[in-house]
Amino acid sequence: MEAGAFLAVAEVEAEWVADNKLLIFIIAFLVRAGTFQFFIQHQERYRQPDSMDYHICALGISLGTGMHRVDTKEPIFWRTPGYPAYLASFYTLYGIRSTAFNKNDHAQKAALWLQLFLCSFIPFIIFLLAYVLTQSQKISVIAAWIAVLHPGMILASCFLLTEGLAMLLFYLFLLFFYRSFSPSNNWSLYIVFAAITLGCMTWLRPMGEFVAIISSALLLCIGQTIWRQKIKNAILFLSIFFIAISGWYIRNYNLTGQLFFCPLSGPYLNAFIAPKILRDLHGTPLAHCIKSTHEQAVLAVEQEEKTSIDSRHVIVKERICNSIAWPIIIAHPFSAAYHWIKEVLKTTFDLYSYQLAAIAANRFQRDPIEEFLFTKTAACLYAQPMPPWMRIVAWIELCYAVLIWIGLIIGLLIVITHSFLQKKKVSFDLKNAQELWIKTIPLIGGILFMTGGFGYARLRLPVEPLLIILSLQTWHWLFSYISHARHYRKNQL
Repeated sequence: MEAGAFLAVAEVEAEWVADNKLLIFIIAFLVRAGTFQFFIQHQERYRQPDSMDYHICALGISLGTGMHRVDTKEPIFWRTPGYPAYLASFYTLYGIRSTAFNKNDHAQKAALWLQLFLCSFIPFIIFLLAYVLTQSQKISVIAAWIAVLHPGMILASCFLLTEGLAMLLFYLFLLFFYRSFSPSNNWSLYIVFAAITLGCMTWLRPMGEFVAIISSALLLCIGQTIWRQKIKNAILFLSIFFIAISGWYIRNYNLTGQLFFCPLSGPYLNAFIAPKILRDLHGTPLAHCIKSTHEQAVLAVEQEEKTSIDSRHVIVKERICNSIAWPIIIAHPFSAAYHWIKEVLKTTFDLYSYQLAAIAANRFQRDPIEEFLFTKTAACLYAQPMPPWMRIVAWIELCYAVLIWIGLIIGLLIVITHSFLQKKKVSFDLKNAQELWIKTIPLIGGILFMTGGFGYARLRLPVEPLLIILSLQTWHWLFSYISHARHYRKNQL
C-alpha cells in the first residue's frame, strides 16, 4: 500500500468512526449484556472448567500471598498472573466472603461486567484490522457486524476465563502488527505497540511466546524494506516483547533456578497425548491410561524431592511431567502426530455453540476426558435435548461456518492457481490477495497448531477475525466478478 493509499485509509477510518463507532459499540454491549444478564450469570454458567484455577490464584493475590496457594503456600506455575490479578482486584474491592468459589459471586460478576464492557470494543477493532488488511470498507463493516453477533466472541466475554480480555489485547496486537507493514513515518511505533500489546496478552495466555516467534519471522520475510531494516524490526519487536514479560521469567527463575514462563505443556502432554498413545498400544481404557501417567508423574516428583540437594529452589512439578510424556511420544511419533492433528482439526472446525450444548446438559464446569468433533456437532444440531433458541443458534452458526469455509477454500484455490487466472484475465487483485494470505496464514496455522493437546472452538478465537477477513475477501471478489459479468453481458446485448 502506497503512502497515498495509507492516507486514504486514515480518512475512511475517520469517516467510519464518526458515523458508526457508537452504534456498533452500543449494540455489541447490549448483546453481550443481555446474554450475561438473562442467561450466563444464572446457575454460575460463567464458571467454566478452568475458572477454578483463576479463582485459586486470585485468592492468593488478594490475600497477600501472591501467586501461591492459600492452603499449602506452594507457588503456582501452571497459570500466568494476568487474569488472576484482574480478578483479585475485585476480590479486594468487594471483600472475600470465603475461599469457596460460589461464595464470591458478587466480586466475580462485577469483574465480568467490566470484562464484557471492554470486550464490546472488539468489533470496532476488527473493523480497523479488516481495513488495514483489505482496504475495503464493505469487508470491514461486514466483519465488524459479524463480530457483534459472533457466538464465540459473545460467550468468551461472559465467562470467567482469559479468552475475553485476551481477545481484546490480541486483536489490538494484530492491528498494530499489520499496520507496521504499511509505509509510514510511524512504522517503528506500530512495532513497539504490537510488542507491548502481545506482551500484555501473554500475561493472560502464554501462547504469546510462540506468536512472537512467528511474528518476528514474518517481519523478516515480508515487507518492502531492505534486509538490514527487516532484521532491526524483528530485533526491536522481540526485545520489547520479552522486556514486557521478563518479570514473570525473573520470578520463576528466583523460585526454581530454571528459566521458563509457563510449564503447562508438561501436564498437557502427560494428560492428553501420552495416555492416548498408551491406549493405542495396550487397548486399555483411556481413563486408566490417564491415571497411569498421572501416577508416574507423582512418583517422579516424589523421587525428585527425595534426591534434590538444592533446598533453595522449588521443584516444578509441571516440568517433571515432561519426563514421563516425552519418552512415550518420541517412541511413538506417528501415533502422537495423529492424536495431535486430530485435536487441531477439532479446534479448527468445532462449533462455538457447543458451549451452549454443554450448559444445556449441565456439564459445563468439567471437560470430559475425550471429545469427538462429529459427536459434538451432532449434539448441537439434533442429538442432545436443548431449548429451541439454542438449537437455532447452533444451526445459524453452522450455516455461517459453511459460508466462511467455502470462501476460504475458494480464496486459497484462487491464490494457488494465480497463473491460470492471470491468463484468463480475471478481474481479481491477485497481488493484494497473495499478500493477505502470506501475512495471515503463518499466524493462523501456528496458533491452531498449538491446540493439539485438547482442541475446542474457543482456542480458535485469536485467529477467527483473520479467517473471517480472508473469506469475506473472496466473497467480495465473487460478487464483484458476477456483477461485472452481468453488466458486460447487458452492454453486449
